[in-house]
Amino acid sequence: MFSTMIFGTALSTESLFAELAIAGVVVILAGSRFTRLADTLGERLNIASGWIGLLLLASVTSLPELVTGGTATYLGNFDLAVGAIFGSCCFNITLIVLLNAMRGGGSVLRGVSTSHTLTSSFGLALIGLALIGLVLIQKFSANVAAAESIELAWCALIAVTYFGCMKLTYRHERAIQQAGPPAGERQHVGASLYLSIALVAIILVIASWWLARTGDTLSTHPIKMIGRPLGATFVGVCFLALATSLPEIATSVAAVRLGNMNLALGNIFGSNMFNIFVFPFLKIVSLARGDAVMSIPKSGGSSTENLIAGLLAILLTTIAVAGLAYQTKRKLLGRFGFDSLLIAATYLGGLLVLFANVG
Repeated sequence: MFSTMIFGTALSTESLFAELAIAGVVVILAGSRFTRLADTLGERLNIASGWIGLLLLASVTSLPELVTGGTATYLGNFDLAVGAIFGSCCFNITLIVLLNAMRGGGSVLRGVSTSHTLTSSFGLALIGLALIGLVLIQKFSANVAAAESIELAWCALIAVTYFGCMKLTYRHERAIQQAGPPAGERQHVGASLYLSIALVAIILVIASWWLARTGDTLSTHPIKMIGRPLGATFVGVCFLALATSLPEIATSVAAVRLGNMNLALGNIFGSNMFNIFVFPFLKIVSLARGDAVMSIPKSGGSSTENLIAGLLAILLTTIAVAGLAYQTKRKLLGRFGFDSLLIAATYLGGLLVLFANVG
């Protein structure tokens, strides 16, 4: 955005990447601060760390996906929004590899709260629901009225499913807490803590809007090395997803340093659930823009790219669910769980497939 204003027609690829990096640094700093605030709030309110990660951390750290997706949709670049959403889901699961590298000792999915099996499964269901909707809408793209009706019903179903999953997760967390040792008394939470949380959230929103505008420019900017633009979906999956997942990186790393793995995993799986919940918001933005149907790809091949990105998110989440259920004790390379290395290999393979499909 700013690089376009400064350089105009002489805009370089390097300046766009530099702009993404600067906005990313802002997000990292805000995310690290937010984790500590959320951990403090959970302790004072005696709320389970997994639930704090799911509800508070996941919601706020997913604000970048909401803002970048909404901005991209308003700019008429829905493919970029879809790429950022599915790409963020993929990258969030890949954060398990980073957490494993930091902590060592084999799989980080072993010995954690059983709530994560539930929330990761819910995330899997929501991603599948999102993909089915996109395919159906594309199938009826020739009939605008039918496509519009399907899209409205699809977005409503996503919203209802999301809130239903959150309610079931809350009940599960509450049952676990009641079965455990008695919780201590709640402490007073001052207004300054809530104010700090709100200010950090605002910073994330502003940085996210900046990322989306820069990403939209990058998706159509010719790259000399490959002789063509990278395309909306690829930019969304690789660059915007990485940038908008910086809050998850910062908060999850901070949670591990605090010794709170449940908080980190709650953030990861909760963020993926919230990412899919972004689709109904995109529909509202699309209607405000005057588009009857938002989900019909505007450029050739993007439908396939979106499908690949969504399927990769499903595959990665499935590995995570299996890791939570299997509870392997085996260590590879001295510190990694088998599930972590499988996630890393699958993610890299998916990116290669996606890049081969660009153009």
